[in-house]
Amino acid sequence: MTDRTLYLVTCGAPLASRVEDGVRAARERGWNPYVLPTDAALPWLAEQDLVGVPVLVGNRAPGEPRRTPKADAVAVVPTTFNTLNAWANGTANTYPLTVLCAALGSRIPIAAVPFAKHDLAGHPAWTASLAVLRYMGVHIVDPHDGSTSSLEPLSSGTGECVAENLRWDWVLNLLNVA
Repeated sequence: MTDRTLYLVTCGAPLASRVEDGVRAARERGWNPYVLPTDAALPWLAEQDLVGVPVLVGNRAPGEPRRTPKADAVAVVPTTFNTLNAWANGTANTYPLTVLCAALGSRIPIAAVPFAKHDLAGHPAWTASLAVLRYMGVHIVDPHDGSTSSLEPLSSGTGECVAENLRWDWVLNLLNVA
């Protein structure tokens, strides 16, 4: 067992179907992963084998102790239009967004894989939010090829194919994994 904690935040898009693979890859690299899904991601997790992996849903109750150790790094795979914009704006109205906002403020290593089609990626809030997150040190990873210097929106109907071809090392290599 390791003492390095990785929060794996996942949003509701086809790439969420690969969380099980991400958990396995993280463990192979010595991370102790915790999955923090948005409500929209839950259906994508239903058929995955996440037995033995803490999947944290909802805020903790008043007086309830912390459910996780402090994160050493965060991977956001995928981050959708809604979550990415809320995160960059500092909107902390869900458990995953609260965690993301706190991680950004703490300046721990973060890698995010945006997943948005052309129409949403063409909205000015998307470009502004990406700029804010990059400014704060978030590694933005293109889901098509792992590039951190460019980001291509998804073409309609290609989400499953793009998700299938994602390599988790594109994300984990950015988090100072030994």
